[in-house]
Amino acid sequence: MCEQYGIGFVETEESYTSITSFLDNDVLPKYRGKPEQWQPSEIRVKRGLFITASNFLLSTDANGAANILRKVAIKLGLNLSGISRLSKIAPLKIHLFVDS
Repeated sequence: MCEQYGIGFVETEESYTSITSFLDNDVLPKYRGKPEQWQPSEIRVKRGLFITASNFLLSTDANGAANILRKVAIKLGLNLSGISRLSKIAPLKIHLFVDS
């Protein structure tokens, strides 16, 4: 269906994306590849609400999605500079592909 509508599809693994903080730039290990002493920075205030090490509250879904983007950003040539703290608090549409 992606091909039919001209949408690029990239399959990626999403391990540890919901328990690490995008804003704090936490290390995102690959599945079964986390370092021995690695600890996630996950602090969930309640279901659906994540708090960063900098004490910013954000949506766990938005945080996880941003971390998945971070995992594939280099592969896809994405510009993640438009993703900020505000994007996670009140998510908006962000244009990742910028014409040069």
